[in-house]
Amino acid sequence: MRVTEGSMTDKYLYNQQKILNRKAKVQTQIATNTKIETLSDDLIGSLQSIKIQSQIKKTENYLQNADRVNEFMTASLQSLDSVSAEIQKVMVIAVDAANPLNVQNYATMAQSVKDSLSSIVQSVNTKRNDMYLFSGTNYQAEPVAIDSVTGKAIVSTADFSGEVKIQISQNATQRMNIPGSNVLNSGLFESLNSMIDSFTSGVAPTQTQKDDLNNAFKALLNLQSLGGQTVNRMEDVNQMLSNQKDSLNETYAKIQEVDVPALAIDLQNHDYLLQVAYKLLANSFPKSLFDYL
Repeated sequence: MRVTEGSMTDKYLYNQQKILNRKAKVQTQIATNTKIETLSDDLIGSLQSIKIQSQIKKTENYLQNADRVNEFMTASLQSLDSVSAEIQKVMVIAVDAANPLNVQNYATMAQSVKDSLSSIVQSVNTKRNDMYLFSGTNYQAEPVAIDSVTGKAIVSTADFSGEVKIQISQNATQRMNIPGSNVLNSGLFESLNSMIDSFTSGVAPTQTQKDDLNNAFKALLNLQSLGGQTVNRMEDVNQMLSNQKDSLNETYAKIQEVDVPALAIDLQNHDYLLQVAYKLLANSFPKSLFDYL
């Protein structure tokens, strides 16, 4: 069977294009320092890369969630710090009220308690990311309000006991809030309302009223302690997840990493093959009329 010059030319051009494609791929790998661009480049390596990329993405999501827990809990603790500071002011007022010389100051003391109560209500009604800190899963319901006439607190009857949980690992979730019911049911607002009634009536707070306020104060301190433990735990989780992410990124980089010296040799080989192909072409085809023009 006669092999035509046309078929030889086609075969040459086909082989030449294959060499050029391989050369271009090597040049790209050297330039990008990445040896896997498509699944066909390295099937096993590509599948490993896809798996690790998925793990990295999940780890990044867990990191974001841990940060959300830390941020929301920290805001809650700051709010409770403000509440505690106001409670201590009222405690001092209650102690001073026992001095007979302060009887004439009860009206002023009543107003001071109202002012502290107003600040406490404002702190408890604080929002973070458009969510009330102490509304549980009832995000848009305001936990407590101030009666514009009496200056006393009006606690909402809505359910604020919900726990907002968020995923921080494949097998673990974390509560990011302090349920509002723990604050509202501490007896704090009933105690402060009772003291306002006493001062308004010209009567010093009783020891029972003082004890009730002190018990509410202790309950809130306990909530702050538990919240602080959550913040510390989230810092540990954040560090663990960050280390895990770094390890995954390192593994991914190793899979993608290229051997530059080996690729440089491969590139030289392709250049050599092209030169050989050019010489074979020159020796295989007779001169044409164009060579003599």
